[in-house]
Amino acid sequence: MTQYLTCTCSCCALHEHVLRKNPKQAARTLKLQPQAHFEALHAARAWYASAEGQAGYKCRAGIEGTLSQGVRAFGLRRTRYWGVAKTHLQHVAIAAAINIDRIVAWLDERPRAQTRTSRFAALAPVSALHPGEVAA
Repeated sequence: MTQYLTCTCSCCALHEHVLRKNPKQAARTLKLQPQAHFEALHAARAWYASAEGQAGYKCRAGIEGTLSQGVRAFGLRRTRYWGVAKTHLQHVAIAAAINIDRIVAWLDERPRAQTRTSRFAALAPVSALHPGEVAA
């Protein structure tokens, strides 16, 4: 098989365009996913692009916010205990703490936090963030 590919590649008219800049290296290789994996990925991307997929992702976005709050405020990423039962108990306690924190925030009428802006996005000028508006 390798000899066939080497012969086929070296005889191709586009051979010099496929070679790397260093002529001592072999031609580039192309790695393809198995057909079933490619089709599953293509179907998933099509589903997320549909209206149903967008609605489903909105539910996931809410869950991601809860997980982010658990990680940032309550140490959800690390467990203090060994064993599934004790780790589960810690997760239940953290979930209760998140609920209590949200109830207190609601009673205090604290506004919800806005989505964080990445450090790179924060460097962009304000006019780039709102392209339809004209600066005064």
